[in-house]
Amino acid sequence: MRTNKIDFFFDIVFSVLLFSLSFSIAIPNILLGILIILFFLKNKRVLFTPVYIKLLSLFCLFLILKAIFFNSLLENIIIYKFLLVLLIVSVLIFNIKNVRTVIKGYVFGVFLGVIISSIKISLYYFRFKTLPFGNTSEVQNLILIHRPYFGFMCLLAIVLIIFLLSKINSTKEKIVYILMTILILFFLNIIVARLSLLLSFLYLIISVLMFLALNKTQLVLSLFFLSLLFLTVFRLNKNLKNRLHLKNTYTETINVLRNQEPRFVIWDCVINQINNKDFNGYFGYENRKTIQNNLNDCYNSSISNVSKKEYYSITKFNSHNQFFDIFLDGGVVGTFLFLILFIFSMYSFRNNFDAIFILFSFLLFLVFENIFQRQIGTYLFGIFIPLFHKIITSEE
Repeated sequence: MRTNKIDFFFDIVFSVLLFSLSFSIAIPNILLGILIILFFLKNKRVLFTPVYIKLLSLFCLFLILKAIFFNSLLENIIIYKFLLVLLIVSVLIFNIKNVRTVIKGYVFGVFLGVIISSIKISLYYFRFKTLPFGNTSEVQNLILIHRPYFGFMCLLAIVLIIFLLSKINSTKEKIVYILMTILILFFLNIIVARLSLLLSFLYLIISVLMFLALNKTQLVLSLFFLSLLFLTVFRLNKNLKNRLHLKNTYTETINVLRNQEPRFVIWDCVINQINNKDFNGYFGYENRKTIQNNLNDCYNSSISNVSKKEYYSITKFNSHNQFFDIFLDGGVVGTFLFLILFIFSMYSFRNNFDAIFILFSFLLFLVFENIFQRQIGTYLFGIFIPLFHKIITSEE
């Protein structure tokens, strides 16, 4: 009886933690502490049994031990703290009993975040008669979380809602979830979270086609009409067109991208770091501060436009690519250990479309963001990939 109560409270606290991700930095950490206590009160605990946890532990342990060896752990404690959070959260997710309860906490948390942000956006529009989603600084005042991350959270919520739809029988509940999906998708279109919006459309198109089990003729017609719908949405959304920097010709588009997209400059500077004689290809740089200092120096020396150089100097952009970041920090060894996580997950998820799509989405998101340098990114990666490992394991 005591064990059942602890399991119940464990799932509820985890659900509330996921709910709070859209609103708070402190609350998830407080709830994580409570979950750790409840974890040790459980009679049956899953610790390092799952292969995924063993592989993740190896990756985190390598980077932390490397930092200790080069005496750089304390200087970069915030980054390595996130690695510990990543490992702890991943272990804890394997110990939940009721997967649906936990997923619902996340979905309703994101949906409430969408509603609150939508109200703020509406008030802004009624006041200024425009939407500022080409201007990042104004955008951040209207939505609860940094746009790429909130957009990605919405994408995950859509996938999880579709997953829930396949598990419930209540028609009323299904209608509620479908309406939530439509509103979240509309919100993504409004805030123009580029990657997440495109991936959401792709996921929903594939899901609908799989559900309908169409013949070849029906499939072609459906793809045509869905493509037409997407192009219509694209043409009507000027903010999306502007955010993608699409111009009349390929050359013009590339020139605009090089001028307005920071990653062109950032990734050039990353390549310069990799070619630096001080870079150890096997184990990376000795200190993470060296990586950021080299990037800042590169921005100052490579950017000629004064205002642009000042912007980069103030912002101090990181590598904006998790794979680049791991390679600079951990070299070939660290990158190999990280990629093994994806290879193992890809093999484990091979028969589950939702899981594969989640993995594919993270893979793309990591190309554009250093998610392990943000608390929200660490939680998302630490929860949802192991969650689907647990789901698939329980279904076998």
